[in-house]
Amino acid sequence: MKWWTIQQLKSRRAGIRKEAVERLGAEGGPLAAKSLLALTMDPDREVRKAVMQALGRVKGEEALPPLMSALHDPDGEVREAAVASLAQIGDQRAIDPLARLLEDPRHEVRWRAVKALDAMGWQPATDEQRVLRSIAAAEFSKAAGGGALAVERLMALLKDERNPNRRSIVEALSQIGDARATKAVVAAVRDADSTVRVAAVDSLTEVHDAQVAQILVLALQDKDQQVRASAASVLGKIGDAKAVEPLITALKDGHWAVRKSAVEALGRLKDLRAVEPLTQVLRDPDHDVREVAVTALGEIGDPRAVESLVSSLTDGQSSVRQLASAALRKIDNAWEKSDAARKAIPELKVAVQSNEYWVRHSAIEVLAKLDKTRSSEPHLAAMDTAIRLRHQVAVDALLNALSDYDTDLRLAAAEALGRIGDARLAQPLTEGLTDASPWVRQAAARALDKMGWQPADDSELARHQAALQFPPKEP
Repeated sequence: MKWWTIQQLKSRRAGIRKEAVERLGAEGGPLAAKSLLALTMDPDREVRKAVMQALGRVKGEEALPPLMSALHDPDGEVREAAVASLAQIGDQRAIDPLARLLEDPRHEVRWRAVKALDAMGWQPATDEQRVLRSIAAAEFSKAAGGGALAVERLMALLKDERNPNRRSIVEALSQIGDARATKAVVAAVRDADSTVRVAAVDSLTEVHDAQVAQILVLALQDKDQQVRASAASVLGKIGDAKAVEPLITALKDGHWAVRKSAVEALGRLKDLRAVEPLTQVLRDPDHDVREVAVTALGEIGDPRAVESLVSSLTDGQSSVRQLASAALRKIDNAWEKSDAARKAIPELKVAVQSNEYWVRHSAIEVLAKLDKTRSSEPHLAAMDTAIRLRHQVAVDALLNALSDYDTDLRLAAAEALGRIGDARLAQPLTEGLTDASPWVRQAAARALDKMGWQPADDSELARHQAALQFPPKEP
């Protein structure tokens, strides 16, 4: 049957010749090797490729010359197959031809060549060879250590749209600090591949050029959200005040990641122009954006943000509430006493009516805190009408919460009213003595004691004493 296979090598149909080559390669032997050599210059590239692969399996002495000659084949896949076969044979005579392939235009050929050379124990002899080896092995940061020697080669690789490592190449170019490399990185901000654009934008953090901010502002309009987000982030890092207005515009971007990066950038820049726009972001539908917004306002430290941050203390996300509390302390350690905090009372009243438990609970806690602060002020009696109205709003919210369906909220309201200590609030609290929850009954009784309340009759006294004597058990 081998005779028939050899005859098929002469077929006019490339597919038949290729199948015959593959069978001979699998069978091996001197006759197979000799027959394969006749097809090393076959006009069909698939046949030549199959011959190179078969010669690597045959591994005869006679296979070495045609394989090394095939390293110059016009087809990249044929050269790649020849390199793979030479690596299988492992003959040291192939080292020099393989080393020359480190500059092959096809990245797959370069990669196979460097792997073959490493397996044969080859070591670069010059700086240029070290750069070539690093590039072929896709070790681009290492290649960047070659400085000017690496620039042109890396720039050429960046232009090859087939190369899967273009993002890493951009990062390597940004490390060199050469004017040509910087120009290539800047140009990559407009690359057709969005991942390359992201890498280029990120790399501009290390590029000290007067035009960088302008380039990044343009990138804020990129069609890809990750490019826009990266541009916003880098604008914050380079600290150019000209970026403030474009970043404020980016706060309305349709993608949450862009808005988040813009908020973080404005927080780093600490420009007072950003305060009002950032307070609007505290209502963003994405909690990640709201988190960075409260942090950014705390970093800027402008008192104008206090009212909005107090409202954020009732945010539905616990992390936002915690960060808002920290931001308020940064701006004003005694924010509870500020007029700005009191301006938030109407919004806190609305929050008390929320369907979400933690929103209601947090609103009541903040209202109680504001009322407690005001009750300790010596000039409370002289408060103007507006402040008195706000005080009443907070009290009304707590009184409404006494009848809420949520047990914990009724409990918190009773405790908060007790801390206020206003005897005029005793009558609503007496209803708490008959609450379904023993915890609420006990809290109401203790609150009444703090107000100096006296029972109206024996039945009321009995309910009060029963509530105090009841030892509630942990649920």
